[in-house]
Amino acid sequence: MINHLHIITFDIPFPPTYGGAIDVFYRLEALAKHHIAITLHCFYKGELRRYTELESLCQTVYYYPRKTTFRQMLHWRPYAVISRKSEQLLNNLLQDNDPILFEGLVTCGLLNHPLLRNRKKYLRECNIEHHYFYALAKAAHGFGNKLYYFADAIRLKCFEKIVNHANGIFAIAHQDEQYFKQHYPHIPTTYLAASHPNSETDIPDGLGTFILYHGNLDVSENYNAAELIIRGIAAQLPDIQFVIAGRYHNHYMDRLLHDAKNVRFIPNPDDEQMKALIHDAQIHLLITEQATGLKLKLLNVLYKGRHVIANEKMVEGTDVESLCHVASSYNELAKLCRKYMEVPISDEQKQARTQVLDKYYNNNTLCQILIRSIFN
Repeated sequence: MINHLHIITFDIPFPPTYGGAIDVFYRLEALAKHHIAITLHCFYKGELRRYTELESLCQTVYYYPRKTTFRQMLHWRPYAVISRKSEQLLNNLLQDNDPILFEGLVTCGLLNHPLLRNRKKYLRECNIEHHYFYALAKAAHGFGNKLYYFADAIRLKCFEKIVNHANGIFAIAHQDEQYFKQHYPHIPTTYLAASHPNSETDIPDGLGTFILYHGNLDVSENYNAAELIIRGIAAQLPDIQFVIAGRYHNHYMDRLLHDAKNVRFIPNPDDEQMKALIHDAQIHLLITEQATGLKLKLLNVLYKGRHVIANEKMVEGTDVESLCHVASSYNELAKLCRKYMEVPISDEQKQARTQVLDKYYNNNTLCQILIRSIFN
């Protein structure tokens, strides 16, 4: 008998170029390898693009346009949820009685629907959403953006009670697992780390030549982190080369780089450029002001890069703190950068990474946890 699973995603999870899409896509890949028949339901915004990579992993792929009018913003439900409302999705789910995995709270508009009352339904949690949106509001530029994020943070906090209709929750970080166990103790909650593209560590020998920060700079959180690195850390180390790289479609970076002579900016690198940057960097400097689950860029550089220096919030709730050099202030982070710029990563450090990453972040192991929980 072939097990069949419906998966509802917040976006089309291809190409896997940012955290949420990476987690979903490589989970699909692992489930397919375990012969799970998948019906994938994807929401999208803008022009629809279909990908054979998804259709090769799934039995069926459905696409639903998001409803992104101003009217949706005035609804009592969160805009991130109501814009993903679809009667066609409900009709497609009702074609059988198989379990449903909701990828993120924002996809849970149908979780309490009466016609799905007797279905097995699971939430793959990827953030405490109202915490995340509140942090986005604080980081956002412009009154309109701040107002949108604050409003949806309030609505998401109220909407979260819908998880009472789930049969189980898969939490992406340990602190998230504790949150759901505390607030919804009657719902089984399981820690399930993020899926990712790495199967084994491949850490370069020797010394790299620069300090790298990378991320989606169109997201306020990442742009603000880049700003803090340029002004708070790179300014203290004028003789060391820094590289900022990532997705970028605005003009704010120009003013940051005006006086930062030791910072090179690489906007929108392709996959090969990004791999080369990770390989050639001596230090991967990662900071965040939001302790919201494991950042997949952190996991990626632990598999593929040399030294990783991070602030405390970057590693909070993960199993990888022992693999990073961690500090709480920008002065301490700058001192660590100075120290490890001339220190090769040791064989013992490489071995420790392999052991920890294989134990906690092996895609096959993660997939088996999911399958056992859903299909007993």
